[in-house]
Amino acid sequence: MNQMKLEAEVIQISIYSEIILDILKKHKNLSVNKMLVFTYLIIKDRFIPSNIYNGKHTQDIIYKCLSLLSGDFIEYCNSIEFIIKAIHLLKSKGEIIVENGIIQQVSTTNSERSNSTYHESKFIGNAIEYSRKISDRQFMREVINNV
Repeated sequence: MNQMKLEAEVIQISIYSEIILDILKKHKNLSVNKMLVFTYLIIKDRFIPSNIYNGKHTQDIIYKCLSLLSGDFIEYCNSIEFIIKAIHLLKSKGEIIVENGIIQQVSTTNSERSNSTYHESKFIGNAIEYSRKISDRQFMREVINNV
């Protein structure tokens, strides 16, 4: 049983690692706080794809995106552990740099990967870009309001 739990954790960490690298491939850098939220939202979007928002939404996009966290506090908190482990693993392998709370991709060897299983939707991609305009503090306030 312990071996199965370990294998499940390895799979989760590898999935989150892939998502983190894909986010950095497109957006170059992102704060740790925002990475935690958007990584979780991308995986949630993969398993529950019937969103009411799409890439055409431009008004209040960050608030609409964070509203997808509504009522999902326990799952989000459970995922944070694995996302942080994925960030640590990528940092240990030298694939990313974490400085002053900002994550940046270092390696270009994985940037040619195009067979990613977890793609960010246009809506989430737009929300990530918009999130650059607000501070981490304001972003986390909105996360707390929505979770």
